[in-house]
Amino acid sequence: MGNQNIFQAECVVVGGGAAGSAAAYKLAKAGKRVLLMEKGKSLLESDFSRISGFMGCETSFQKAAGITVASKKNLYEYLTEWSKGDVNPKLISSLLDHSAEAVELFSEMGLTYSFYSDWVDSEKKEYYNGDMTWGPLHLINEYGPDRTDTVTNALRDAGVEILFDCAASDLLMEEGCVSGVKGCLHGSEPVEVQAKAVFLATGGFGNNPEMMKEQFNGAPLLNLGSHHNTGDGIRMALAAGAVLEQSTGICCNEICGATDLHNGYIFDDEFRMYNDHLGFAIYGGLAVDAEGERFINEERMATNPLATNGIPALSVGRMYVVMDGEYYEGCCTKGIYEYLGKPDWDYGSHLFVPVLDRAKDQFAQAEEEGWAIQADSLKEIAEKWGLVNLEETVARYNDLCKAGEDKDFCKSKMFLTEIKEGYGYYAFSYVGGFWCTLGGIKTDARLRALNAEDNPVPGLYIGGTEMGSAFGRTYYDIAATGSGLAIASGVIAAEEMNEFLD
Repeated sequence: MGNQNIFQAECVVVGGGAAGSAAAYKLAKAGKRVLLMEKGKSLLESDFSRISGFMGCETSFQKAAGITVASKKNLYEYLTEWSKGDVNPKLISSLLDHSAEAVELFSEMGLTYSFYSDWVDSEKKEYYNGDMTWGPLHLINEYGPDRTDTVTNALRDAGVEILFDCAASDLLMEEGCVSGVKGCLHGSEPVEVQAKAVFLATGGFGNNPEMMKEQFNGAPLLNLGSHHNTGDGIRMALAAGAVLEQSTGICCNEICGATDLHNGYIFDDEFRMYNDHLGFAIYGGLAVDAEGERFINEERMATNPLATNGIPALSVGRMYVVMDGEYYEGCCTKGIYEYLGKPDWDYGSHLFVPVLDRAKDQFAQAEEEGWAIQADSLKEIAEKWGLVNLEETVARYNDLCKAGEDKDFCKSKMFLTEIKEGYGYYAFSYVGGFWCTLGGIKTDARLRALNAEDNPVPGLYIGGTEMGSAFGRTYYDIAATGSGLAIASGVIAAEEMNEFLD
């Protein structure tokens, strides 16, 4: 390495997550000298270590399982319609065209897959194989170190040189063209990698408070992803002349609610929510804003939390869920799905925590931290949290529940549960929790970073969650779409970089 820490490579991949690993592996297999710069001390520190899997279309694994719903046509129409013009349709088409190869690439590295239907009752297998939310999902069987060690070994065996604990800081430029990357190794050693092509896939900016505030107008949002996601790739690309895409969004937390009033991570070592009271955020019960008024069809967060759970924070800030003691008791002893009478609620039938059996022992903790209240009257809750219109809101809500029709926000009857007197009341305060940010640098369909004149910055490619042209404000509601598009971006970028270098 030498005292100056100068490396020579044909191409540099910055970020060892799903997108970066796919690109580095494919480039190395094509015979290119590849250097991978990863900010973490191992790939275990990347969000890739714990994602559920990859969305893909028309893969050999789907064909073997008889899954036909995940066709290119179905997925293209679904994703472009969902995004309402926020994305580059040509890029989406290309990403889907490369998704099968991307899924196969990680299989070649040593990962194995299951389908969601493999984990449900046999009579529901056909339903989930034919459902657009679950059919495209390839669940990765390996998790944590088993996953990341497998991929790390495959990268090294392919000839990829990996610099762990290496934070990229700047792109090297010569006459408007990328010529390498500067960074810092082990927190103190300057590093310079000289190369003609660079792929940036550093995982978004969820742990960059300034960027979060700027992009989301100060909305209360809690980062659940890697602490390394500080917008490095976006910042570097902008400094090199690239521009931001117009839409920025978040991939929401689908397991439970979130609170910024807890001092630690909201999941325990077993990846169960650290306090069961976080679950009420996505049960479809009464939710109000800071004035104690309804503002949303709460059903959306119950049926599609991955796409919608963080949206209230973007529109109204902090959200409050209010219930009576009978509802609370039912969730603690039966679980919300059984308490509601096992309605036609697919997500509710397979909640991560079906019964909140730890809740009663954990209530004092939530109350002490300031995000839970138990009271004899709604007035007491309203006064404590300043929810000035709460009593009037509950009265109106109860009238709608008795009538069996939500004329205000059109929530389905199965979620219209009256808040009864005589059982006491509970209320919980939540903010938006998210796994990663979505969007960033504007790219073309070849993943070349674009400048203000829509011309590519020579040698600079963008992938993963930072490719702004592939994501809109609201995350797609097909499971693992983000990671599926990310690995496909790695395949495309590798092809383009390989051609550029040749």
